Amino acid sequence: MTSDATRRRADRRPAARGREATGGPWGTLHAALAFLLEVATLGACWHLGSRLAPGAGGAVGGLLLAAAFAVAWGVFMAPRAPRRVPWPWRPLVALGAFGAAGFAAAAAGQPLGLALAVAALADTVLAFWLQRKY
Repeated sequence: MTSDATRRRADRRPAARGREATGGPWGTLHAALAFLLEVATLGACWHLGSRLAPGAGGAVGGLLLAAAFAVAWGVFMAPRAPRRVPWPWRPLVALGAFGAAGFAAAAAGQPLGLALAVAALADTVLAFWLQRKY
């Protein structure tokens, strides 16, 4: 069992190098923004896939594209992913995935697609700033 003093000291230590820093309210903002970007990207994938074919084929295409993104994210990017991308590349891969989905959605006529791409850039900047700060 650890004492309160030991826990307080551990809370003050900087994050180990090679790990994602998630300190304070900025870390909470980063986590919330990253989650919202993941959900928005799933929606964008579904929208893009649903435009591939008319009718029921479009619905199936949307589900397949969204499922493919979810599986790839779960394997390579999720916090407990079996083959997680290492730290310096993780925010850049996320920026690529979110940005591509945002620009593709904007090209398909979704007005919020560009907002998704801009939010992805803000999330990446925040991730690198947090890593440097903590």
